Amino acid sequence: MRVIQNRQDIATIRSTCTFPTLLPQIQAHFDRLHSIHSTEDDALFTLDHYGPIIILEPGDNLHDLSFVGLSREDGGLLGCTPEYVHTIELPNQTGTAYKIGVAYNDSYTTTFFTLADSHDETVEKWLRQKAGLAPTDNDLILKSLKELFEQDETDLGPENGGDNIWLMLVSARPFTPDTPTALLPAYAHNLPFDNDPFSQSPLPPTHLVRLVLRTNNLIDGPNEYTDGNTYCFRVNREREQAELLWEDEAFNDTPIFQGGDIASAIHWVSELAAPFYIQYEDPFLK
Repeated sequence: MRVIQNRQDIATIRSTCTFPTLLPQIQAHFDRLHSIHSTEDDALFTLDHYGPIIILEPGDNLHDLSFVGLSREDGGLLGCTPEYVHTIELPNQTGTAYKIGVAYNDSYTTTFFTLADSHDETVEKWLRQKAGLAPTDNDLILKSLKELFEQDETDLGPENGGDNIWLMLVSARPFTPDTPTALLPAYAHNLPFDNDPFSQSPLPPTHLVRLVLRTNNLIDGPNEYTDGNTYCFRVNREREQAELLWEDEAFNDTPIFQGGDIASAIHWVSELAAPFYIQYEDPFLK
């Protein structure tokens, strides 16, 4: 770990020939902070009162950065909400770096720089997600739903009378012990739900999901009426996957929303949460 407060700190790092491709980015950031906080062109400018620049190296414990106020008890860097996490493509295809801004107040922000793939997998996934490179919970849920429910029979041709099936609307709501029982699918109503919801199951859900399916008959055209249901999902961020819980019960359950028009479907899905996915037209038709 290297801490930069002034120009001499940068010169020291440059003299050791470490971080040769990343150092120009760090120098540019320091110069920008200098221009913001001081109008004088002096070599004595320091970041003491504005927040240091810190280079994180392989082996550094990002789960405990107590010396900059990110304690182990609070999760270290992973326990904070950064102002931003930007990716930097280094020159000559020498790799990728991250630039992380952590604001403590309006005038004090610590800036971290680190090379990608320098830390444990938990840290790398956190960096990718904060930089918008990793899938969100909704992304993982949607991917699983498409694999479970969508059906593309376009290649069979109209003469076979196949039906394309796709997700028209999807909403998701994080599951908590305070989630109203009325929002649960019917097959989940009889599961333990007092102090330890779903305690008899291997894993509790993390999300309730509502979806509406629409079909398109390749001869007769799209069906104006739709069906929908509510499902329990568990998102595993470590594995970057979402799993439908109690799949047999879920597929045997009668649709809660059945044979409704599109306007009614929008209203029903939105009772759980605003839809994060909308697809009114058959996505399989080119």
